[in-house]
Amino acid sequence: MNPVASWLAPLAWAFAFALLSVSAVANDTSGDEVEPTPSASERGAQLEEVAVFQDGRRDKFRGQVLAEGADGGLLLQADDGLLRILDADRIQSRKQLDAPFEPITPEEMAERLLAEMPGGFRVHTTPHYVVCYNTSRTYAQWTSSLLERLHKAFTNYWQNQGFELQEPEFPLAVLVFADRQTYDTFSREDIPEGAGSIVGYYSLRSNRVNMFDLSGAEAVRTSGNRRGSLREINQMLSQPEAVPLVATIVHEATHQIAFNCGLQTRYADIPLWLCEGMAVYFEAPDLSSTRGWRGIGRVNYPRLNVFRRNMSQWRDGSLVGLIADDRRFRDPRTAPDAYADAWALNYYLIKYEPKAYVAYLQTLAEKPPLSDDGPPARLADFRQHFGDPRDVEKQFLKQMSRVK
Repeated sequence: MNPVASWLAPLAWAFAFALLSVSAVANDTSGDEVEPTPSASERGAQLEEVAVFQDGRRDKFRGQVLAEGADGGLLLQADDGLLRILDADRIQSRKQLDAPFEPITPEEMAERLLAEMPGGFRVHTTPHYVVCYNTSRTYAQWTSSLLERLHKAFTNYWQNQGFELQEPEFPLAVLVFADRQTYDTFSREDIPEGAGSIVGYYSLRSNRVNMFDLSGAEAVRTSGNRRGSLREINQMLSQPEAVPLVATIVHEATHQIAFNCGLQTRYADIPLWLCEGMAVYFEAPDLSSTRGWRGIGRVNYPRLNVFRRNMSQWRDGSLVGLIADDRRFRDPRTAPDAYADAWALNYYLIKYEPKAYVAYLQTLAEKPPLSDDGPPARLADFRQHFGDPRDVEKQFLKQMSRVK
C-alpha cells in the first residue's frame, strides 16, 4: 500500500472513526507543500475530468479539485461527496469541463447506492438522509428517525451557541446491512482488516455511515424479543445492553453531520481530542423522546468514571500532550482512556468557556483539507482561545473532580 493509501485507511479504534494525521501525505510529497484550492463557491465549482492509470487500467474521474500538491497530486471530490487522493505520478491528464460542479440529488444518490449494492437493497429517504438497506423497512425508518432527530438536535445546539452552520452540500448516505457478516464484507474497502466488533463507522473517504441492524445483535436478542414494529425496536434498543451499540451509531453519525455542516473539514488537521470528544458529548440518545435529544451536555458517567480513575496519572503538561498529539487515540491500548479524557475536556470547555470554545471551532472550520499544522500550531490555536494549557489544566482537573 502506498503512503497516501495507508494514510487514508481507517483504523479500528474504539468507534472506528478514521481521522488520521496528514503527516504521511506531507512526507509522501517529499517536502512539497499542499496548497488549498479556493472553495467551490469562490471559484464557481468548476467540474474537472482527471485520467489516472492505476491497478493496471486507465480510469477517468470527474469532480471538483479541493487541493493540489506542488508535485501535481490532487484531492478530487466527486458529486456524491467521495474524496479521492490522486498521486501525481499516476495522473495522465486533467481537463476542465464546460460545466459547473453540481452535487447529486437525493434521488440520484438513491439510484447510485442501489446500483452499487447487490439485489435485495431498498432506499428510504428523509430531508437529510438517504438510507440504503436490506433489512426491514421498519428498521430503516427507525434508523432514519434517530438520525434526523440527531441532526436537528446537533444543528440547533451549535446555532444556539452562535456557530453559523450550513445545510449539507451532499445527501447524507447511510448503509444499513441486515447482518454483521454482510456489513463486514462491504466495509473492507474502508477497513481492510475487517470491522470486527465495530458496529458502525463514518468514512471520511466516502462520506457515508455504514452499520448493521442492531436489533439482531446477540447482546440485545432474547427468545421473547420481537422487532416487527417501531415500538418494539425502540423498546429492544432502549435496554441497557443496547445502549453502547446505539451510542456508537450516534457517535459516528455525529461525525458525519459535523463534516457536512461546515463545522469541520474532511482531511483537515482537526485534533482528535476535539473531534472525538465532541462526538462523545452527543452520543447518548434519548430514545423515549420523538422530538430529539433532551439531555445534550449531560454527564457521560461511563466516560467520567474512566477519567476520574486515571486522574492520579495526570502530570503537569499532560493536557499539552492531549492537545498536540493524536497517538493515544490511534493505539487500541490507550484509546479508551483518550476518549474519556477527550469527553472530559470538551465537557469542561463547553460548560465553562462556551464563547472561547465556539471561537476555537470557527478557527478549526477554516482549516483547509490536507493541512498539517503539527504540535506547535495546534498548541498556538488552543492558547489563542483558552490561554496557557498548563493554567487550563489546573482549572480543568479541579472542576472535573467536582462533577456529580
